[in-house]
Amino acid sequence: MKLESRFWLEQGGEKVFGKGPCVLLETVDRLGTLNKAAAELGMSYSKAWSIIKRAEKQLGFLLMERTTGGVDGGGSSLTPEGKQLIKNYRLFCEEADAFLDELYKKYFGDI
Repeated sequence: MKLESRFWLEQGGEKVFGKGPCVLLETVDRLGTLNKAAAELGMSYSKAWSIIKRAEKQLGFLLMERTTGGVDGGGSSLTPEGKQLIKNYRLFCEEADAFLDELYKKYFGDI
């Protein structure tokens, strides 16, 4: 048996940022476009765009910088704030999981 946990940021009872948006942004950062990231993750471009726009609105800052069209077809890159959010979210989850593992061992270690 093991403990499972999930973490997300919430505002007004609505999810703002969690594992899904984090993975989406990491994929955008790796592939350079939201369209390619959405395709790799098996979601529509409009769904991916909606996730990013909603998070940006609730967080109050841009997560991605966009370039449109042109010879190279445009692309997306993460803003410094977007990169920091990912870093902080991953570090928080890592520390929280380690802490929860210790609590699990303390209270359920003999099960």
